[in-house]
Amino acid sequence: MDERWNRAYARLLTGACLGIGPGSRLRISAEIAHRDLVRAVAEEAYALGARAVRADFDDPRLARIRVDASRDEWLDDAALPLERLASAYAEERWSTLSLVGEEEPGVMEGADAGRASRAARARSKAWKEFRELSMSNRVAWCVAPAPTAAWARAILPPELLEGREPEAALAEVLRPILRLDEADPAAAWLAQLASIEARARRLAELAPACLDFRGPGTELRVGLSPRSRWVGGGSRTPEGRYFSPNIPTEEVFSTPDARLTEGRAACSRPVEVLGAKVEGAWFEFEAGRVARAGAARNAASLERYLDTDPGARRLGEVALVDSSGPIARSGLVFDNGLIDENAACHIALGAGYEEAFAGSAAMDEAAKEAEGFNLSLVHVDFMIGSDEIDVSAVDAKGASTPLIRGGRFVF
Repeated sequence: MDERWNRAYARLLTGACLGIGPGSRLRISAEIAHRDLVRAVAEEAYALGARAVRADFDDPRLARIRVDASRDEWLDDAALPLERLASAYAEERWSTLSLVGEEEPGVMEGADAGRASRAARARSKAWKEFRELSMSNRVAWCVAPAPTAAWARAILPPELLEGREPEAALAEVLRPILRLDEADPAAAWLAQLASIEARARRLAELAPACLDFRGPGTELRVGLSPRSRWVGGGSRTPEGRYFSPNIPTEEVFSTPDARLTEGRAACSRPVEVLGAKVEGAWFEFEAGRVARAGAARNAASLERYLDTDPGARRLGEVALVDSSGPIARSGLVFDNGLIDENAACHIALGAGYEEAFAGSAAMDEAAKEAEGFNLSLVHVDFMIGSDEIDVSAVDAKGASTPLIRGGRFVF
């Protein structure tokens, strides 16, 4: 990768996205292929006064080996060293940057779905404390894409790859999506976050009781709670530190009442589930729960995901995205949940966000469930939006207000 690209991106990530400052501790989660970017991020973080930077490099091939080769009775083990590491990160309130971009796309293809689900659940249990800390914004966190050669070859058309290094070609595609083509990327990114926050405020003023999604294969009503809040753009820790949980981001979202979703949703983009690429997925909801589901490809992985725990069959998030954004305009499917979810409206099966459900931070698990806040070890976004999808807000009296028509916001 071009060193200037890495440097500019690292500056954006540590500054506008994570707000690293004197005394900050930063954990970077990445694959080995991302090491040059990780080093650039570390240098920028220390220049901003970070106290410590630690990189946790992951090798998905090792996860595949475990799924294939572990003795069955040990597949559910949540490794104690991993639990203690996660607990230490939580205790010291480490900020986290998660770089996503596969060095070996499809490494879990063909794995036994049941065994893959058990191994993933064990890892989720080990990280439960720190994950909940992040999802409640008690620490600053950011998920960001990192180009790899294999990822580029998997998604880019030949004309964008011809005569170029694949990783550099993908970086150029990502440049406008990440606002790195702007004279001042940090200012451009902060302006983007501010525009999303303004849209969230307008939605909050509408105070819809539910959202209706209508389009090919989709007739879905997502019920909202009086506690559901509309958020998007940047977030703040309890101490007031401003950060961007995702880069890129184009969404406004809320945590719905997990008991109130009804109808059918058809996915408009592929989604990685338990390491497998699930295509053509669909869901039918009854009383908030996925009663039936299927997929054109890797349906077994989807079913195993839904069986992770009771909350995996209920919604923890509903998000609205305008299809005129730079990701959608690229015309590409990135096979990357972070990027693809910001090209289309989506729903998430799994854990809800405390930030988007008023008062939930002070509740125990029983109280959260009683209010309709979804609890789960997992959280995966499923894109249901497209240029053919209409979305309306419906108030408590049944009056409907158009929000999105043909994929575009109209309010």
